[in-house]
Parts: sequence; structure tokens; C-alpha cells
Amino acid sequence: MNTNIHRYLDDAFVGIEVTPDIQDLKEELRGSLSARADELQAGGMDAATAAATAVQELGDIQELVASLDDGSPAGDTMAELVQRNAVKPKPGFVVRAVVLALLLSAAAVVVLLVALHVIDLSWWIAPAVFGAAVSALVLDTLRQETSQHYPVRGGRAVGFGLASLGMGLGLGLVGAFVGEPEAGILVAGVALVLVAAIAFTWLGVTQTNRTKPWALELQRAYAVEDRFSQDPAAAARFGLYTVVIWVLGFALFGVLSFTVGFAWSWLAIIGALVVFFLVLARMLFEVKK
Repeated sequence: MNTNIHRYLDDAFVGIEVTPDIQDLKEELRGSLSARADELQAGGMDAATAAATAVQELGDIQELVASLDDGSPAGDTMAELVQRNAVKPKPGFVVRAVVLALLLSAAAVVVLLVALHVIDLSWWIAPAVFGAAVSALVLDTLRQETSQHYPVRGGRAVGFGLASLGMGLGLGLVGAFVGEPEAGILVAGVALVLVAAIAFTWLGVTQTNRTKPWALELQRAYAVEDRFSQDPAAAARFGLYTVVIWVLGFALFGVLSFTVGFAWSWLAIIGALVVFFLVLARMLFEVKK
């Protein structure tokens, strides 16, 4: 961890009475500043410059400490805080996002039209474009800084992008199976979806905090008592349950497709979706006895 950050925090908290809340705040700031400094170093900055930049982005530490007195950072409302810390989207990103969203939508429509034999096109082209568009959009979005979050690190953002590619391509192949009912297409699509789901679960469980300090304090003030925020183990279990639900759902989808027909096989997906949301509702909010 960058020693400059340790020194800054020690100097900033001199003369402040150490209470449990103050200590929690200091540790949250330490983690956020260290994560931000690591991201800046990965972008080419030296350690000292990265630490100084992270500290400068943090703002006045006294405002954060004062927030513990009244339950909201510096007494500001949520709207005031968001406006004061707003980060304007880059014009280039906005243009890319619109283009990719249009390309994604067009590819989804083409998958449907090819499946229904309305247009004549190779079955793999539209799913490939759909997956590539989803991947590019997710990767580009995660690399942007927002008002409340620092950008995702390059390697992890690429991981999310590859997982999105697998998910988009897999879903596209499942859709293409309607018009080209070959077992290989369905198996490849289901396999890609399952691998992508596992990758998303792992990336989500291992994701480090990238929330900016002011937003962290806002979350402390307006924390919702949901189970996932209070119990990381429950969140990890839910990720595993999700993988199991969709593995079974897609497996049943394949079995029904080859036995009773494709028209009924979608009931497996609907059933998996219902079970998924029931498990989510059951696990997200802890039932008090």
C-alpha cells in the first residue's frame, strides 16, 4: 500500500477524537485511496503522483468527518452531493455507447428474423455481432469514471468484457437454434451462457471497492438493511445458487426441445426465471424471527 496515503490520513486525522465511526471512516478512506492510487499507477503514474492525485480527488477530509455528526456528508442533501461531485460523460463515450446500442438492437432483430426465416443470412453472423456489441459496450462503460465510482481496472474490465461476449454470443446462438435446429448450436450457446454466468459470479464476488469516498459516506447515511450488504457470504451463496438454477434451466430447455418440441421448451426458461427471483427475494431480505 502507498506510504504517502498512510501519511496523509495520519495528518488529516490529527486532533480528531478516535471513535468507532471515525476509525471506520479512516479505514474506508484508506481502502478507497489505495485502490484509486493503484488504478492511477496502472495507467502509468509513479507512486507519489498517484497518491497525490487520489488525495486531491478526495477533497476536504474535514467535511467527511463532519458528516458523522448529522448523518449526511457536510449536511448536504443527496441531490446537492451528486451535483457537486458530478462527472460529465465524455462526448466520445456517449457517441460510442449510442452506436453500440443501436448495433446491439439491430443484431438482436436480425437474429429473430433469421430464426423465423424472414431473411436469408448465415445463422452465426448476427449472434457474433450481438456478442461483440454487448462486450464492447460493457467494456467501454466500465472504463468510464462516474460521479460515484472510479473506473474498473483494465484487466478486470477486460474480464467483464469477455464474460459479456460469451453471454451475448451464447444467447444469440440459443436464438439462432430456433431457425437452425442443430444440437451443436444449442449446446454451444448453453455452454457459453453457463461459462459467462460463472465468470460474472467470480468477477462480482472478487470485485474490490471502487466507490468514491463521498459516495461511501452517503451510503453509510442512507444504508438499506438488505442481507447482501450486511452478509457477503450470503451474496456469494446466491451467486452459486444462480449458476445452479440456470444450469438446470438451460439443461431442461435442451431436453424439452428434443422431446416435446421447441414451443414448450421455453417453459423451462420461464420456470428458471421465476425460481431465480424467488430465491433472490428470499435471500436479499433476511427474514427476522
